[in-house]
Amino acid sequence: MVRIIYHLGKFFVDGFSVLKDYLLFCNKVLSRFLTFKILNPAIFMVTLRQIYFTGVQIIRVIVIIAIIFGLGLVGTLGKFLMNIGAYQRIGTIFVIVVIREVAPFLTALLLSLRSATAVGAEISMMKLGSEIRSIKIHGIDEYSYLFLPRIFAGMVCSFSLAVIFSAVSITIGYFLLSFQLNITFDYMVLLIFDALNINDIFCFIYKTTLFGFTLMTLPIFTSMGVGKATTDVPIALLKGMMRVFYGLIFVEITGFFV
Repeated sequence: MVRIIYHLGKFFVDGFSVLKDYLLFCNKVLSRFLTFKILNPAIFMVTLRQIYFTGVQIIRVIVIIAIIFGLGLVGTLGKFLMNIGAYQRIGTIFVIVVIREVAPFLTALLLSLRSATAVGAEISMMKLGSEIRSIKIHGIDEYSYLFLPRIFAGMVCSFSLAVIFSAVSITIGYFLLSFQLNITFDYMVLLIFDALNINDIFCFIYKTTLFGFTLMTLPIFTSMGVGKATTDVPIALLKGMMRVFYGLIFVEITGFFV
């Protein structure tokens, strides 16, 4: 019994310590963001490159998955509502299923699998090779030059790709429904906008931006704990990705209360 209490207490103490360090890390990043460090020409160019690597290169995958989703789930839901005579609720269903839930989470999941792992590996190798230490010696702030561009790019790409996913899946779903239901595209868009309210928009922005922030900050924060052993790198990658998925679940759950 004593051992159980000991391990349980150690778990909570260690977890609280990690959470405290992570919040301090986020505070340093946000302080650079709020002082508009991103507008520095050198940092801005790094940010543009990160947006290209994080978002532009994955657009094709996002569009393909959105088409499959539009043909599958959106079309099926639309046909079901049509069969029970509730096609007027198509807008509400599209808002709840696509805009509030699926588009933000699925986009964040794809970015986590592709970009979060890459960023975690990159920072881990830089930490292992003392590159971050060299940057600090030369008077360059690693939070402004290394971390902020990647985190900001993650937030921008998460929001933008979720918008693209929503637009493509809803459009494809409409084309599938238009063969069986005599409605125009502008009428369906009108149904969606009638069902859309300020809470839905805020929930979409909250989820996409926080998803992007989480899936970039957690791998970077974890990678900064890499020591001098090469075996620390895969451990940091695994730990970072586990924390990312915990973070995504936390954001998804809190999104229900928005």
